[in-house]
Amino acid sequence: MAVTRNKEDQPWWADGLPFSCQQSGRCCHRRGDIGYVYVNYRERKALAEQLSLSVADFTKRFTVAEDNGARVLRFEEGRCVFLDGVSCQVHSSKPVQCRTWPFWQEVLACEETYEKEVRSMCPGSRHGPLVPAAEISRQLEETEQALWDV
Repeated sequence: MAVTRNKEDQPWWADGLPFSCQQSGRCCHRRGDIGYVYVNYRERKALAEQLSLSVADFTKRFTVAEDNGARVLRFEEGRCVFLDGVSCQVHSSKPVQCRTWPFWQEVLACEETYEKEVRSMCPGSRHGPLVPAAEISRQLEETEQALWDV
């Protein structure tokens, strides 16, 4: 038997959201409390390989430890250290958190937050194809999984 869900059980973005990256680089800048890109070991390893560094050297040069032991990419002058103009210098190895922008749990919490944190600054959040709710959910899960990977 199929389960019928009430509209109240659905997220506000259940009909999907338009998004197409415009490569503005705006998501790579610190905005209030948003300005952290968590990088697990697997992501640090891929980035280190791209830059021909050891994981230890990459970690020392390009990350900062959080109080809980998690590693985040360095931000300098309010932007990710790998942002050059509007171009990501590590695009082919960029972390999951970067690839799944703007479909993060904290900015999808409610439409008002999404408006403030995404639509107000990201030109791609009002353009492009409609990203279906199933794909948004998949990206949310991918991001959460990456955050918990050691």
